[in-house]
Amino acid sequence: MNYTQRPKSRRSAGYKPAKAEKPAKAEQAAEKEEKPARKKENIFVKMRNAILPCKGDSVTESVRKIVFDIAVVALIITGGSLLVDVIDRGIETGKDTQLAQKYDDLRGQDEETIEGQLNLTDEEKEAIRKEQPDILPSFMELYNQNSDIVGWITVGEGDSKIVDHPVMQAADNDYYLTHSFEHKETKGGAIFADYRNHFDAGKLSGNTVLYGHNIWDGTMFAKLTRYYDATIGGYSDKLGFYKENPTIIFDTLYERSEWKVFACVLFNTDEKNGEVYPYTQIHDFESEASFNSFILDIMDRSVLWTDVDLTYGDSILTLSTCYYPYGENIDTRCVVFARKVRDGESPEVDVSKAQRNENPLMFTYQYNVLGGSWPGRTWDTSKLLSY
Repeated sequence: MNYTQRPKSRRSAGYKPAKAEKPAKAEQAAEKEEKPARKKENIFVKMRNAILPCKGDSVTESVRKIVFDIAVVALIITGGSLLVDVIDRGIETGKDTQLAQKYDDLRGQDEETIEGQLNLTDEEKEAIRKEQPDILPSFMELYNQNSDIVGWITVGEGDSKIVDHPVMQAADNDYYLTHSFEHKETKGGAIFADYRNHFDAGKLSGNTVLYGHNIWDGTMFAKLTRYYDATIGGYSDKLGFYKENPTIIFDTLYERSEWKVFACVLFNTDEKNGEVYPYTQIHDFESEASFNSFILDIMDRSVLWTDVDLTYGDSILTLSTCYYPYGENIDTRCVVFARKVRDGESPEVDVSKAQRNENPLMFTYQYNVLGGSWPGRTWDTSKLLSY
């Protein structure tokens, strides 16, 4: 039987592929003329053409490149500014740490010992005493460096200090928003007292108001917001931070003193969002009634109730910083209130009696967001002894 022969497989023994015929030399030359060798484009030219408008681009492509270029420039400028800010904050924080260490070392010693450790000449000491005859020795070096200093504030102890800064006072409330203790311009500014407060030997304003920035790196007054809500700092209990820090040290040039925290309030600063309470405008109390009225107003709005009592004649300390729990468009302040430990009184506080007020008197925007209404005064007014 005859079968048609199948072509051999590539795998079959003896298979040889047919040789391709070479084109004629003339044809080869013609192909070279038809396909000239492409010149290799410089990589930098490619990059330039990819990001910058160039000849031959469509309108859409040119616009896209321009928008991209603007975004890159803005990113470089912003990033550079942030880097400078980070470096500056690092330098300023380092300087504040050195000042704090020096002050802490001096504060823990008696006056005679301090006198022998001051890096001041006899002439400098004499000049300072003429200006400030009642100044504490622990403040003399600081005063010699910057006579705007009025005190020192500390929150926390040891390595857990969250505030440890000199307190400054200028002729206005603007200068130390942007200047450090060394008079250097800086975004962090300094902790400073309201220019209307008075600091005299043996006498303070009835309400001493201190301001400090809420800095992104957690310095200055940033962590005071944990008195309002400790969970933002990693606590499981909203009162956790208060329970660890129920007192504040605020020394003036003339006196070392401790203060008991008794309230924390979120205040509105923009009338379109509701009440703007004038806590920064109250510095002295003309009468018992004016003192009582102020304390009642604060306690009605406070998210924190403590075992600390108050009475007419007490010195009040008000610490104010920016805080935006409702976003940056709702300008608010977190404000912590403390009263000075009285002569002969123990600085100890029974923090187990602290309570979280879940229904403080709020401003209109808060009620619009959270709903509800104020149930009226429910805190223990017997804590206001002069009421």
